[in-house]
Amino acid sequence: MDWSVIRHPAVLSLALLWFSAPGVAHAASLREEAITYRTQGYEAQRRGDRANALSLYQKAAALDPSYPTPLNDMGVILEEEGRLEDAEQAYRKALDLNPNYLEGHANLAMLYERMGKKEQAIFHWLKRYQLGDPHDPWTARAEERLVALDVLKTYPGMKGK
Repeated sequence: MDWSVIRHPAVLSLALLWFSAPGVAHAASLREEAITYRTQGYEAQRRGDRANALSLYQKAAALDPSYPTPLNDMGVILEEEGRLEDAEQAYRKALDLNPNYLEGHANLAMLYERMGKKEQAIFHWLKRYQLGDPHDPWTARAEERLVALDVLKTYPGMKGK
């Protein structure tokens, strides 16, 4: 066999694509499965079945460790159960995966306010405010909290609009 053909860039690229395609497809199917578990968890949570919801969120997070949403959702349930340190860890893991994850910043800010950790709450409200769309009601909520925490001196409304 003439191995020089394999060294040709087009053949090499095609071979890499062929070998990597199953991995990409597998990762996509894992994400889809994780989304399904997360959705089921959310429905269980809405029905008040926190134990089942937590289990489904854990499955979703295990299937796709790069998916921050089930970690954030786990934090909400853990916080509702009074497990504040565990909730904090879940929110922080979600933010480790995506530092721009808006829900994680808002939930962590509210948790820190609840825990009396004003400086940490301010940090996450600021992040939520800075990253948020001016027309998002949660951006306005972050702005309100920053005024209440004496970070913003006036309330410009909707990021100054």
